[in-house]
Order: sequence, then structure tokens, then C-alpha cells
Amino acid sequence: MIKNLISVIIPLYNKEKWVKRAVLSVLNQTYQNFEIIIVNDGSTDKSKKIVESIKDDRIFIFDKLNGGASSARNYGIEKSKGE
Repeated sequence: MIKNLISVIIPLYNKEKWVKRAVLSVLNQTYQNFEIIIVNDGSTDKSKKIVESIKDDRIFIFDKLNGGASSARNYGIEKSKGE
């Protein structure tokens, strides 16, 4: 049986303290057919570098100008491949 691809969209704005924990939480799920879409919404801290340090082919990082969490989520939906 083929499992559906799930897209997990994480808007990111200056959350260097929490982003690694959030991403690792998704990676440690029992369901493994997913992609993680990180939308860097203009972060000025080390958030993006922290995400880049996590090596997994299911993580995709996109950058955009700051527009708020809703804008970042909508952008992530546009970039996602999940169902």
C-alpha cells in the first residue's frame, strides 16, 4: 500500500531557540512519508543556519520577505507536493 505524502509547513521568523526542536519532532514521527517545508519569513537571527545544519532530504527551505505567519504558510502550501 502506498502512503500519501504529507507536507509539514513551518513558517520561520527569528525562532533560533525553537526551530531545531520543531524540525526534529517531525523527523522523529513514526509516519515517514513526509516533506518539511520551512518558509524563512525574513529571519534576522540564526534560524536558517540551524535548519540548514539538519541533514535530511525531506527538508526544503524557502526564503521570502517578511509578510507574517499566514503569508509564509500560504507560500509553503504553494511549494508543497503533499496531498
